[in-house]
Amino acid sequence: MDESILQVGLVALFGAIVLTMYELRASLRPVACPECDHCRARAEADRAEQERLARDYAQRMNLPHDEDGPDRL
Repeated sequence: MDESILQVGLVALFGAIVLTMYELRASLRPVACPECDHCRARAEADRAEQERLARDYAQRMNLPHDEDGPDRL
């Protein structure tokens, strides 16, 4: 009985550590606003990077990359 409580406690501790790490990483990201030119440029750069990654992945996997496909937002 004592070993199972210890295992549950360790799993809970590990989960709390992972959650804390995620929250700390999220807190380091700068706040984005829709009005600021800098934030819009960063959002455009992120979008272009994701598009490039999708195109490269499709090319590596020999998949047709449809620009107007269902994954396009």
